[in-house]
Amino acid sequence: MTDIPNFDHKPVSVCFPELKKVTLEREARYVEDPTATAPQGPQSTVEVAVRSVGELNELASSLKSGRTWVISEPPHVGGLANAPTPLEYLLSGALGCFAAVFAFYAAKWDVEYDTFEASAKADLDVRGHMMEDAPPSGFRCVTIQVNVGVSETADQEALERVMDASMKGCPGISTLRDPAYLEAKMNVASASAPSAQ
Repeated sequence: MTDIPNFDHKPVSVCFPELKKVTLEREARYVEDPTATAPQGPQSTVEVAVRSVGELNELASSLKSGRTWVISEPPHVGGLANAPTPLEYLLSGALGCFAAVFAFYAAKWDVEYDTFEASAKADLDVRGHMMEDAPPSGFRCVTIQVNVGVSETADQEALERVMDASMKGCPGISTLRDPAYLEAKMNVASASAPSAQ
């Protein structure tokens, strides 16, 4: 694992009573009306926008929360490397989603643990991002290593059940495993004209 900022560390399971309550309430709502939209129901959207700001840096923003972040590229492709790359965000987003889903299942099933760390490595052939007839440039293989720390004797079977359910139920992991239908549209306008929003 790489260095992670030092946050005040409390065992992960400290949040489980509240997380279990919230998770069970969400599950009941989702069963009652599986077609309802978030936050009450399970039908959700993720909406982001990206604007190029020069030197292969992009300013990304969440259209829901308004949060912004910078995406960069490494120097060997012409970027500044002053922020994570698009694929680092993609992979860490899936892994962060997995960590949350792991906690949801663990809390729901009263499977306690103290620490959770995960790392992921993706292998890919990047020729497709600049060569038309190259092989597909998506991730060919993603390897995830999960390390769970427990202060008492681990219930290995229960943790394996949480791991399995999380791998199956995590939206981020599911998107890596079974990519979504993708549709792209492009508008072309004069650079001097105001952009349509």
